[in-house]
Amino acid sequence: MKSSPSTATVLILIMLLMVVAAGFVFLFQAELRFRDNLRDLSADNETLRSAQASLELELSGAVATRDALSADVAAAEGDTRLLEGQLVESQQTVDELTTRVATLTSDVDELAGALATLEGEQQSLPPVARIVTPAEAATLPISTPVEIVLVASDAAGLSSLTLDVNGRRYTTYTLDGERLYARTVDWPAPAEEGEVVFTVTAVNLNDVRSEPHSVVVTLADTEARNAAIRAEVEANVSELRGLEPLEPVVPVVLSRDELRERITRETASETTPDESRAEVLALSAFDFLGRDYDLYTAQVTLQSEGILGYYDPDTAEFVVVNDGALLDPAAQWTHAHEFVHALQDQYYDLDALSDDSLDSEARAAVRALAEGEAELVQYLYLFESDYFSDVEVEAILNDPEQADSDYLSEFPPVLINDLAFPYTDGVEFVIDLYRENGFAAIDAAWADPPRSTEQILHPDRYRAGDAPQVVTLPPLDDTLGTGWMLLDGDILGEFYLRQYLAQQLPSATVNRAATGWGGDRYAVYWNEATDEMVMALRLVWDTPEDALEFAEVYPDYPAALWQTEAETQPDGSACWAGDDVICFRQLEGESLIVRAPDVPIALFVMQVIQS
Repeated sequence: MKSSPSTATVLILIMLLMVVAAGFVFLFQAELRFRDNLRDLSADNETLRSAQASLELELSGAVATRDALSADVAAAEGDTRLLEGQLVESQQTVDELTTRVATLTSDVDELAGALATLEGEQQSLPPVARIVTPAEAATLPISTPVEIVLVASDAAGLSSLTLDVNGRRYTTYTLDGERLYARTVDWPAPAEEGEVVFTVTAVNLNDVRSEPHSVVVTLADTEARNAAIRAEVEANVSELRGLEPLEPVVPVVLSRDELRERITRETASETTPDESRAEVLALSAFDFLGRDYDLYTAQVTLQSEGILGYYDPDTAEFVVVNDGALLDPAAQWTHAHEFVHALQDQYYDLDALSDDSLDSEARAAVRALAEGEAELVQYLYLFESDYFSDVEVEAILNDPEQADSDYLSEFPPVLINDLAFPYTDGVEFVIDLYRENGFAAIDAAWADPPRSTEQILHPDRYRAGDAPQVVTLPPLDDTLGTGWMLLDGDILGEFYLRQYLAQQLPSATVNRAATGWGGDRYAVYWNEATDEMVMALRLVWDTPEDALEFAEVYPDYPAALWQTEAETQPDGSACWAGDDVICFRQLEGESLIVRAPDVPIALFVMQVIQS
């Protein structure tokens, strides 16, 4: 069959389309292969980049390690140089010490040689013997054994020690080569007055005798002479004070040991251990003493060691301390003080000092008046008269017993201040009166005695008739419950209020807070079973301003005591917690202080005492 031209054209077009399609397929496949290769290349590129980053990190660590190693090497080189320098210095030090040791060894050898020489010289020296007591020119009582203290020494050793009395051998002690020897000898003094010479000598093992050492003393009827001296002192005091004794005053002379025994005996009879413990616990409520303080021993020591004499108004006894010696100026001066008390008792009756019908404040004020007047007379006796020479005045002022107060440092301040108050503040009160109208003003004070420590501390309050206000507290025995007992209930007074505050507050603050005291009452309760305490104190003031001043100051006391802040209670009280609890509340014109084991008890007591 034969084709037409249009069919050929169509066939050609179809062939061309197939060629184009084949070329398109080829190009498409080529593009696909290209894209696959591109993806492979990108992946390879990322792998290479990651490997490069890892290599760079490793390279950075290697560089840091290299730098650290370089620094360590440099530090090691520096340490090496430092150690080499220290080694050189140590070697130099060793060399110096070696030189010093050699020098010291040489010095020791020289000293040993010198010591040996010195010992040899000492061996050739005579022994030394001395009489330690009695002192040269001492006046000793007749018919009383004399205590003689002998000492001797010798490098070679002692063979004997001899005591002669008035040139005649009294005793010899055979020794066994002692290099140092001491001996106490009691020599019975005769009843005759006169001079006595004690002489001591020693002999060593080389039969070398010491130089004699002698002490000359005077035996005298010291009691008769002391009686004459006391009579003269008493006449002088009567002249100075303007009061003649209404009856003779015969002193009771005791030695220091006898006085200590007497005070111990009287204290034991007047104070039981339970009473002493109750007083300690009461004082501990105001932080004056620890609860286990030995008050009994302290009081015996203070009363026996620190006094040279005293007047006992209960027995009208004038007790003087003397160990048999002749009364020196210091002892005469003390006698003048105590004789004033004898005159006071005869003219003004000192029974008030121990009158239990008076409160403690009134008794303290009368004691301050009594001691203050005696101190004034004693001062006038020493400085405002010619009873003593200038030499004697100097001897009194420098007397060791008058000035020796070191032993007082071992006692709590409240005990010392309580002991000193009648003398220090008492004399200031009396001097204030004396300046106004001499002894006539003091006579008037005895006719109308001061009634509080406030009046002693502020004589203007005495002149103004500012008597202490009577303050009461309700009993708390039943209120507190089973086991509670009253230990002490009394008046604190301005003096003890000052002592209380001064334990934590500056003196100027204490003066501002305590001045204006009008009266108070305190009570201390104790529970033996629980070992707990309750203290209640109610204070009243002369003016509202005085009350506000105290209210401003007192919170600083418990805050300083326990280093704590106050917590305000629903009733308006402020409470501080420490070893126990102190609560304070200020009412109009009065201040309330309660110390208790815990806040609930304190607030309960606060409510009771203010109602």
